[in-house]
Amino acid sequence: MAKESTTTSRDKKGCSIEDVIEKLHSIDGVNFGSALHIFTTEFFSARSKREMWAAMGSIDRKISWLKIMFE
Repeated sequence: MAKESTTTSRDKKGCSIEDVIEKLHSIDGVNFGSALHIFTTEFFSARSKREMWAAMGSIDRKISWLKIMFE
């Protein structure tokens, strides 16, 4: 249990798995179980990718970046 809390504390603000997935689920057209959804849940298991996502700024930029990474 301590290992989990240590890992979480290393995430930058807005970059936890919960934060990123919550934002992902707020995007119209990202349906649970879709190919894009499955890809992103695996993709965001890497902290650096969650941090990049958070740094993208607008949701439109985030969506464009995800689509490029997904292709």
